Amino acid sequence: MVDEIIEICIDKCDENGEILRQDPQVTPLGCFIRNYTVNDSFNGLDTLNSPSRPGLIFLDPYTNQNSKIIGYCIKHCIDLKFNYSAIENGSNCRCGYANALQSYIQVDDNTCNLSCTMNTLTGTVTYLCGGKEAYTVYKAEIQYYTPPYNVTIEEKLDIMYNVDKNPNYRGCIQDEKFCGKRILSSSCLSAESMTVDACIDNCRKGNYKYAGLEARAQCFCGNSYDSMEGLLGSGYCSASCPGNNSQICGSIWALSIYEVPINSIDSHSNHKELVLKVSLGVSISTLLIIILLMVGFLVFKRIKNPFCKSDSSNNSDKNTIDDIDIIHQ
Repeated sequence: MVDEIIEICIDKCDENGEILRQDPQVTPLGCFIRNYTVNDSFNGLDTLNSPSRPGLIFLDPYTNQNSKIIGYCIKHCIDLKFNYSAIENGSNCRCGYANALQSYIQVDDNTCNLSCTMNTLTGTVTYLCGGKEAYTVYKAEIQYYTPPYNVTIEEKLDIMYNVDKNPNYRGCIQDEKFCGKRILSSSCLSAESMTVDACIDNCRKGNYKYAGLEARAQCFCGNSYDSMEGLLGSGYCSASCPGNNSQICGSIWALSIYEVPINSIDSHSNHKELVLKVSLGVSISTLLIIILLMVGFLVFKRIKNPFCKSDSSNNSDKNTIDDIDIIHQ
C-alpha cells in the first residue's frame, strides 16, 4: 500500500498560522426547528451509545468551538454512516438517519441567523450554521470525502470499540491546528489507499518510533509525543481507512497513534546474526584454549627432556665404573 502513496502532506496556513482545509462545498437543505410534541428523530449520535460497548461514547450534540464546524460536522456524520447533519447555534453538531426530519419543522431561513466564515485552501467561504434552537441541515455528503463501504454501522462500532486490543495502539490524540505544531511532525504522506499497516510500514522505513493516522487518508510519523495531553475518547477517532474499512484512520484533527513494532524479518535476521557471532566467539575461544594447551604441553616436554637425558648419562657412567671394578676384581 505504501507504494500507492500519492501525495506528500504540506500544510498551508492562513495569516493566523492555522492550517487550511478544503472547502466542503455544500448547500443547506434549509432551516429547521424541533417539534417538541413528538420524540426527537435527529438523535442519531445518541443511538450509537450502548452498554455492550462501555467507554465508546458519542456526545449528542457533538460540539466544536471552531468556525470550521461545517466541515467537521458533516465529515463526522459521514464517518458514522448517517444521512443528514445539522448545525445549531454555530457550534453544536447533530447527525441523523433518513427519518431525521420527521420531528422537525422547516422555517424561514432567517431563523438560522448565524454564519460561519472560514479560510480554506481556495479562499474565504461562509456557510449558515444555525441559530438559537434552530438547525441548518445539510446532507451528509462531501464530494471528496467518501463514506465507509462494505461495513455496517454495528460492525464499525465494534471495530472502534476493539481498536485498543491491538498491542501497538496508543490512543486517539487531538492534533494541533497550527502550522509547525503537529503532534507527529517529522513526516506526512497522504493516500486514498491508506491503511494502518501501510502507515506503520512507511514510518518504520524512516526509522520512526510512532505512526499516526488522521482524517482518513493521512499518515504522520515521529519519535515522541505527549501521551496524556490531548487524549480523546475512542469515539473521536471515527474515520474508516479507505484502503481497509475494518481499520480506523483517526478523524478530523484526531490521530490514531500506533507504536511502530520491530519488523519480524529484521528481528529474525538480528537473532541469526547474534547467534552467528556467539557461535564464532565460542569457536575462536575453544580454538585458542586448544592451542594454548598444546603449546604448554610442548614447553613442558622440552623442559623435561634434558633431565631425562642427564639421568640416562649418569646411569651409563655408573654402569661403566661397576664394570671396571668387576674386571679389577
